[in-house]
Amino acid sequence: MYLLFDCNNFFASCEQIFRPDWRGRPLVVLSNNDGCVIARSAEAKAAGIAMAEPYFKCRERLEHIGGIVCSANFALYSDFSERVISILEQSLPSVEQYSIDEAFAKLGDENLNDWEAEGRALRRRIKRWTGISVSVGLAPSKTLAKLANELAKKSPEARGMISLRSESDWRPILERTPISNIWGIGRRLAPRMQGLGIRTAAQLADSSLELLRRNFGVSGERIALELRGSSCIEDNCPNPRGQIMVSRSLKEGVKDWEQLRATLCRFVEKATRNLRDEKMMARSILVILRTSAFESEEQSHASSLSINLSHHSDDTREITAAAITLLKQAYRSGYNYKKVGILLSELQPIANLHPSFERPRIETSPLMSTLDTLQRAGHNIHFANQGQGETWHRAFSSPCYTSDWESLPEAH
Repeated sequence: MYLLFDCNNFFASCEQIFRPDWRGRPLVVLSNNDGCVIARSAEAKAAGIAMAEPYFKCRERLEHIGGIVCSANFALYSDFSERVISILEQSLPSVEQYSIDEAFAKLGDENLNDWEAEGRALRRRIKRWTGISVSVGLAPSKTLAKLANELAKKSPEARGMISLRSESDWRPILERTPISNIWGIGRRLAPRMQGLGIRTAAQLADSSLELLRRNFGVSGERIALELRGSSCIEDNCPNPRGQIMVSRSLKEGVKDWEQLRATLCRFVEKATRNLRDEKMMARSILVILRTSAFESEEQSHASSLSINLSHHSDDTREITAAAITLLKQAYRSGYNYKKVGILLSELQPIANLHPSFERPRIETSPLMSTLDTLQRAGHNIHFANQGQGETWHRAFSSPCYTSDWESLPEAH
């Protein structure tokens, strides 16, 4: 059996924790550069604010209904995610974090009534200790647990948790659930299944495994087995990433070389930190630079240049030096650049790299490890080449309440 814990309206909930006056009001979180909506409170959803809707399109509606607008504060969201996972790990075996706001727990052979009670107790504890509301699904497979969790979110009488213990529990639900609502079936796969007459989750569960394998490969077969209650999706061990990219749109545009260089250095530091978090190294570096797509032909310029290092690396200093070299080649004075980014590729896990005479030891440098440790602890320590400020736009930033000493709330 699996328990799935999923934080409700996670980004919006994090923003409301330290602002009680924002609770019960429509609230949206905007992407970097305040471009589009990436999270909504329940009230914002009820008001018809759509996911990924550009902010300029919904701004007047939000003002009309007294909505709250927040720029993305990923430091805050990441910290609350770690707190929720920590609570789960204290009480459950085999906790597997699936995303920033979701985690599975594979359960032992104990009494199911005990696990259901534990799920409800943990839900209350997370709310009490963090302020975050979670929904819980219990089922014998991850796909069914995902479905139970979604139902728990939408069903007030479930009080935040639904258990699907046997086929008699989940069969009626599968019969009324479109296949497009099933975890693992995307927009491209659903029409192909519908073309074979498979329109509901129940029809998919009843389909011939040979037919599914022939048309959709082993993934289609596994989804059907999961809907029958057979667990066949292994613990989430994702394949190593092939690329890491960090880029932003620059709202006002940047002409100044120093400002553009500082922005790229900031992106390289973030990309290399992600690289080290995944215990990988990169060899190929690509720098992207372009003006707005709506500029006239005379004012338009776009370039993407790449270079291969002599060896795989996760060192911010090495990769930054190569990226700046590429940026110098790509940059043209007088153009108003609206986007800059870094792409790291040819990634390899450190464990897979072989030592050589020139590099007898392949490991992250002590300086990089120390920098990562300090940044995870909330210290705002960076390389000086980043300059003083960000060049993208965040007009509605909330404080980093939990990771910045200057932003800690004071109780009087």
